[in-house]
Amino acid sequence: MQHAHPASPHLTGVVKKILAAASEPPVDPGGLTDDEPLNGERLHINSLTLIGLLVQVEEETGVVLSDELFVGRSFATVADVTAIVEQSSEAAA
Repeated sequence: MQHAHPASPHLTGVVKKILAAASEPPVDPGGLTDDEPLNGERLHINSLTLIGLLVQVEEETGVVLSDELFVGRSFATVADVTAIVEQSSEAAA
């Protein structure tokens, strides 16, 4: 997967905060790295949970996540989620 450039610190922080709070058990968002697996040792986020979290990201950031951005994509890490939020943010600008 290619990333044009790093996501903004604000968007990255919001995504990490939401993912960390939704994990069972919740984890400290400050300790999450961009390459942290969504369903690994620290985070426990499955695909169904992720859908709801993306709605929450939209609400907190004001960024509308375009359906076209989801085609052919998989979400395995924090950076994967942040990238789609960043792309949607840039598309709206």
